[in-house]
Amino acid sequence: MGLLGAIEAGGTKFVVAVADENFNIVDRTAFPTLDGEKTLDQVIAFFDQYDNIDAIGIAAFGPIDIVPESKTYG
Repeated sequence: MGLLGAIEAGGTKFVVAVADENFNIVDRTAFPTLDGEKTLDQVIAFFDQYDNIDAIGIAAFGPIDIVPESKTYG
């Protein structure tokens, strides 16, 4: 089994982490929530350091609408 990724998406900060199969944290960092593109660039840059992530879990405090055409997208 490879690594597990985690994202805590908040309104003021994002926390990203990688853990092993026993849930021991291998790496973790936090950064301020910026606009969507800048924030996701930071998330992608963090996870791009690892080539064996099997899954990523995401926790977000508030509704998330992933349909770009939706009035409530974001």
